[in-house]
Amino acid sequence: MSIRALVAALALVLALAPAATPRGSAAQEPAAPGKCIKCMDVRRKPCPEHPAAECEWELDVMYCSEIAACAVCSGVGWLDCTDCESPETEKWISDRKAKIPGRKTALKYIDDAMKREVRKAESTHMVLVWEMEEMKVEKRRLSRHELLHLYLTRLERLYADFVARMQLNDRLFVNKPNVYVWYLPDDHTQCGLALCEQNAKGGVKLLGSTPRYTVCGNKQNYQDDEKLHRNIVHSTTHLLLSCVQPAGWMGNIKGGWLDEGLSHWYEDRYFGVCDNYCYQEQNSNVDFKGGKFRVAVRKMVAEGKQPPVAEVFQQNTDTLTLPMHAVSMSYVDYLIEKDGAKFYELTKLLKNKVPSGDALEKTFGLRPLEFEALWKAHVLSTYPTR
Repeated sequence: MSIRALVAALALVLALAPAATPRGSAAQEPAAPGKCIKCMDVRRKPCPEHPAAECEWELDVMYCSEIAACAVCSGVGWLDCTDCESPETEKWISDRKAKIPGRKTALKYIDDAMKREVRKAESTHMVLVWEMEEMKVEKRRLSRHELLHLYLTRLERLYADFVARMQLNDRLFVNKPNVYVWYLPDDHTQCGLALCEQNAKGGVKLLGSTPRYTVCGNKQNYQDDEKLHRNIVHSTTHLLLSCVQPAGWMGNIKGGWLDEGLSHWYEDRYFGVCDNYCYQEQNSNVDFKGGKFRVAVRKMVAEGKQPPVAEVFQQNTDTLTLPMHAVSMSYVDYLIEKDGAKFYELTKLLKNKVPSGDALEKTFGLRPLEFEALWKAHVLSTYPTR
């Protein structure tokens, strides 16, 4: 290449190159048309009275007592972004502000029962009181406010799973389950008497059209987050089962196997361990085969030592033996995985006092002995040996 051609090529490169940024200054990309730099097009801003991360928690709830009294955001956790316009966001914030006083009034029965205002939140399908201290979840210690939202999120996930599994809808539930978790035993006692119509050292439930559960969740009862979470999953499943139409408890009309079996099934589904027994909660050391129900059931079936299905079908919740608890979980496992919608129809018949054998035939087309044979084959072919 000639010298003249080389100089011409270099001049062309320099002409096309971007201008250099002066030393010590920063090049700034111009904002896209219509893009709000203040809120990054979210159209709302966290209330300055609360940490931004905590405002995110409030998006999933209808009411939270921790911020309900805020004079700046009125309990919403968010403010309208004044640097951009969004009628939808303005309406969302306005609607939330208007509804929060009503939700506070609607939940006042809890404060009245406890004779003080307690920490609580309400989501679309659940009400949770959380009067616990800080707790470690996995490797991080969470504040009481964050735990309130974490457990409420967990309850909503359980609800969604319950509904999807049996192909239900929100209209079938007659009321929102209430879960009350206390640090002090005296609070648990007072709540049990005032809101659940009974008292016990372990968890106390009110089942049916007013589903409520109270538990003392301190370290003397539940050593860690997982054990407490597992207990709440088990007990809230009882609440959901009892308040889905037709509302009522099947556990005292010879439907104990399904009543306890479904709650154990959700324990096993989420944790692989079943160690909650509703009529033995006062004895916190009661357990069966380390809570590994699938292993225990397979061994019983392989050795021909499982309780007869005809006998299990005659029990109330409070008369189930520990082996019956295990096989009840397994019965539910077989049936609900076979057809969730038919399983819901089965629950309706049991609540209406149809004997389990007849209800099973009407829904799944199986008589008890036929069911037992199929269930055994399922256990032996799918359950682990250890």
